[in-house]
Amino acid sequence: MGLTSKKYLSRVEEIIKKAGAGEVYPVYLFIGDRPIIHPQIHRLIDCLVSEEAKGFNFEILSPDFFSEGRLLELLETRGFSPGRRVVLVQDPPLLVSADTAKTRWKKILAAMEAGDDARAKELVSRVFSDLRIDAKELAGLSQRQMEEVLDWPKDLSIRNLSEFLEVHGEYLKRIEPIHTGSGDRILSWLARRADPSRAVIIIESEIVDRRCSLYKELKKHGPVVDLDKEKKDKKSGADFARSFIRSSVREKGKEIEPKAIEAIMERVGHEDLVGLKTEIQKLVSQAGDRTRIKAGDVCELVVRHKDEELYRLTGAIGEKDLDKCLKSLGYLLDQGIHPLAILKTVANFLRKMIILRAVFEYGPGLQAVKNLEYGTFKNRMLPEIKEILGDTPPAVLKGAHPYALYRLGRQVHGFDLDQMLDLLASMAEMDLEFKGGQVSPRVLLETLIFRLVSMDGLWMKK
Repeated sequence: MGLTSKKYLSRVEEIIKKAGAGEVYPVYLFIGDRPIIHPQIHRLIDCLVSEEAKGFNFEILSPDFFSEGRLLELLETRGFSPGRRVVLVQDPPLLVSADTAKTRWKKILAAMEAGDDARAKELVSRVFSDLRIDAKELAGLSQRQMEEVLDWPKDLSIRNLSEFLEVHGEYLKRIEPIHTGSGDRILSWLARRADPSRAVIIIESEIVDRRCSLYKELKKHGPVVDLDKEKKDKKSGADFARSFIRSSVREKGKEIEPKAIEAIMERVGHEDLVGLKTEIQKLVSQAGDRTRIKAGDVCELVVRHKDEELYRLTGAIGEKDLDKCLKSLGYLLDQGIHPLAILKTVANFLRKMIILRAVFEYGPGLQAVKNLEYGTFKNRMLPEIKEILGDTPPAVLKGAHPYALYRLGRQVHGFDLDQMLDLLASMAEMDLEFKGGQVSPRVLLETLIFRLVSMDGLWMKK
């Protein structure tokens, strides 16, 4: 039954309205990021099972314990309370395949980049379980070896995953693999015994292989709401993101003006709905008792969280990603962040890189740092760095987290020490240009960033 969503919110409302009127299907399939689709699923559940009966007639079957036999057992079990039984099946392994691996890894990398460690750990644990891999098996492997073990997509960088496992690998949840079945028993139940007045399956899946036979058969028995497909379409995805922002704000009892919506979209984009939800929560909290969110509120939010925005800029410089640098710089300037604040941040970043480059050249050597794992850096190299710097380390390094220093250390080989010193010295003139020169601050900062990103490290010249 093809209700693959082109108007996600209206489809959800349509499904819930039908369920409330008694038009219930034996199976529902929701596809997309869990933080976004989960609230909509619970609205449907509220229509299918009364609050007082949920303790007896509502079950959640997590991927840790999923099997066809267990699902059918839950569907056939009669509860103490009369009425329909509803089973929410989360991320059933039967709907993913090797063809969905790249999409799963991209979701994991996005969670890492957003700093959502809990979500990243959950997703990594599930993938490792499906691959029958223990995180301990990857300890000590080089990034190239890790790519081979995981059959890593060639056009994705594994670096962030490698660093993430160095920090969080020992805390990943271990999920024992179980025999899940083929899906035939579920389809047999739907074809022969399904009665939506007695039992309903709701499937909640972040990733689905739309070419697998089980998915194609499930579509014949109930509606599919495919947020993941919707948001990837450039035009309809952007339209959906706008609708999502409006509805999310209205759920909090507020309204938002169109210019504010566009400002949020410019900042986050239309595909990262989890990121949009985070920004909306910040804006609603910031608005307080006011009922309308304006474009100025988005600008104020950037000012309040300017340290986070500036960190993104220096991170992009360290990665030598010019497009990301210019986008981040443009956004900061457009939202009213003073050019001198940006210049100061870049100068501090440059000072850290200069100090670390000098320390590594004097101490362990740049080549030793280039492919170093985090644990080795923290336990062996960091004490050596502290010894070289002495009892009074430079102000820019005081209080720096070991992992932040580790990431800078991994990037420093791409920046030449003499060029960085020359560039830092020229920033005094740039300060004067900001205050009275004829060249705009934007052009001056863009030129500075271009010089940084274009810089070569010593061994990179060979």
